[in-house]
Amino acid sequence: MSHELSATNKKEFRSFVLHLKQLHPTWKSKEITNFLIQSENPSPYTMESALNVKVWRILNRNQVNDLPRSSTPCTTTTLEYIQAVKNNLRLTKSTTIRNVNAKLQQQGFKTSKSSIWRTKQLLKLKWWKRKVVQKLTIDRKLQCVIIAKRLRKKYGFKKGNKLYDWMYVLNTDFSGTFTLNPQSNRHNEGIYAESKSDISYELKTKSKEKFQKSVMLWGDISYQGLFSKQYPIFVDEWLELIRPKDGNRRKKMYFTGARYAQFIRTIIAQKANEELGDLRYVIFQHEQDRKQRMRVALDAVDHVFHNRIEPKDCTAKLADVWPIENVWGILKEKLRGRQYNSLEHMKNDIRSEWNQFSVSLCRRMIDKIPERLKLVIDKGGNQI
Repeated sequence: MSHELSATNKKEFRSFVLHLKQLHPTWKSKEITNFLIQSENPSPYTMESALNVKVWRILNRNQVNDLPRSSTPCTTTTLEYIQAVKNNLRLTKSTTIRNVNAKLQQQGFKTSKSSIWRTKQLLKLKWWKRKVVQKLTIDRKLQCVIIAKRLRKKYGFKKGNKLYDWMYVLNTDFSGTFTLNPQSNRHNEGIYAESKSDISYELKTKSKEKFQKSVMLWGDISYQGLFSKQYPIFVDEWLELIRPKDGNRRKKMYFTGARYAQFIRTIIAQKANEELGDLRYVIFQHEQDRKQRMRVALDAVDHVFHNRIEPKDCTAKLADVWPIENVWGILKEKLRGRQYNSLEHMKNDIRSEWNQFSVSLCRRMIDKIPERLKLVIDKGGNQI
């Protein structure tokens, strides 16, 4: 067994090992170890393997003095300190490790940011991003609760019950825009340099198009999977198809109530008959945007589908209840960070990701609608 050496003895031992290396440049740690064991004053490290490791380290470091520590010593985390970190960090708005460190120092604790970080890990605290939601009035919250109760009562509370019509619901919506250029964090847009004058114009600036190229989709989800089955409907392509031949090709086309009605009566009616079969049992649901609430649009829906969720049951802000919103979110997350040279390239990726949604996944998402409506009720109409 080896015994601990004093600081002075350690330096003397290191100096002696390095001196042997200078006298015998070809010697390795093994030769020096054998010499030390056979010498008249053997090393305090009686085990050959331990002595060999010690000599090897000294030769690698090639210095007598101790190496500087790689970091500051760990702060002793007492139970009082751990509790103080927990009280200041857990379930507190707009708090940071830096702020907590400053508060604890003011309270007289010997602390550091690294100590707080280790304590956070010990407490198994994770950082969760706060969700930005629309501020709802009391009347709007009450309306959300009333509508959630009405929908559950009308279409079913739970799968397996006698009344469960959610399996017939066709949840439809327009997506947000899918831009050609990937989203980036503006806080990461910077260049490291000794001075600003060293940065070239190309590095200093970032070009941005005034009107970014983008596409918007229309799709829906049901118990039979996504609709349409092969890929979503690209709104820009359909609008180009109905553009008047003598119209201005450079003028952007928008969806109006009349165009939405035409969209339902033509392309949606055709695809629904091909892919959904008997439409007598399908319950059509769409968001109640202004164009979708117009009489001409509602008449078009009634012409194609025998059943629909009434506008009065869709006026509340229940977007986070309907699974089609999750579909758009998943698609955008899949495409995040990808670089595209053209809209067609991006559309091909959208088509590919669209086909990854299985029927079983779509059914699970539909089956969660009554549960999410229950959450709206339990939260008093707040968004979930």
